[in-house]
Amino acid sequence: MSGQRGSVRKDGEGVASRARLLRVGVSVLRRLPRGCDRLLWSAGGFLSYCTAGQQRSIVRENQRLALRARPGSEGISRWRLEWSTCRAYYFYARYWVEILRLGSLAIPEVVMRVDAVDAEQFVARRLARQPTIVVLAHTGNWEWGGAWASITCNGVTAVAESLGDPMMTQWFLETRRRLGIKIILTGGDVARSLLRSLRDGELVALLADRDISGRGEVVKFLGENIALASGPGVLSVMSGAPIFPVGTYQRRGGRHEVRFFPPIEPPTQGTRAERVAQVMRQVAAAVETIVVAEPHQWHNFQRYDESPDRGTP
Repeated sequence: MSGQRGSVRKDGEGVASRARLLRVGVSVLRRLPRGCDRLLWSAGGFLSYCTAGQQRSIVRENQRLALRARPGSEGISRWRLEWSTCRAYYFYARYWVEILRLGSLAIPEVVMRVDAVDAEQFVARRLARQPTIVVLAHTGNWEWGGAWASITCNGVTAVAESLGDPMMTQWFLETRRRLGIKIILTGGDVARSLLRSLRDGELVALLADRDISGRGEVVKFLGENIALASGPGVLSVMSGAPIFPVGTYQRRGGRHEVRFFPPIEPPTQGTRAERVAQVMRQVAAAVETIVVAEPHQWHNFQRYDESPDRGTP
């Protein structure tokens, strides 16, 4: 029991420390000119890479999985793997600098910095206010992509975890709310709330490249049998809404690309479990495509083998 109390205390201290850093970051960025941003994320990313310790090995392994899955990647040199790992920290630092800036930017600027690729079918559906699901990976700046979709396509409903610090949780909620993003916090009946949103003709956005619930669907992902969050498959089958896979990528000059892939339609034959499994296999394939396109922009710092063994797909 004493070990558990020590672990809980350590986790609580870590949450409080991260919350303090976020508050300091917001305060500092408000006082610095925008021209300093690249210097901040360059230095911050390199410092994080150098001091990451054991976490760096987790990021390196995830980068190895993504690089190995790229077409034509028969062998990955040690130098190439380490360079991709270092760049992952660089782009993750950029993500945080941009997020801390995002809440203070004018709405037109948020939209004008985005280049949407193959978005015509998605935009037409959203302008007609038809229920739609979007799945993303933790690539580029998915928050910026969500802000663009919310502003231009009649709002977004998304799911987020509480940060453990009420002040910072509220800050993120208010920042997203200002951009038209409605957040449903984990802990309640999330599925019912999301189904209600879909039935009201809303857009639901879900990050789908990892499972934190321990109840995910095991699929083939990056060449491994990995449990991914099953929410997209369940919601699509129960609502009949199509799923649009979307890749978000950071580009030069502070710009962002939001790239749309062909939609996944829910099947009508088979049991519910069979239909969910079929959709999730397609979701996994689409999310893999998103990740391997830009492995160094994949911000996944979590070990997949930390998920409980769920068998084979």
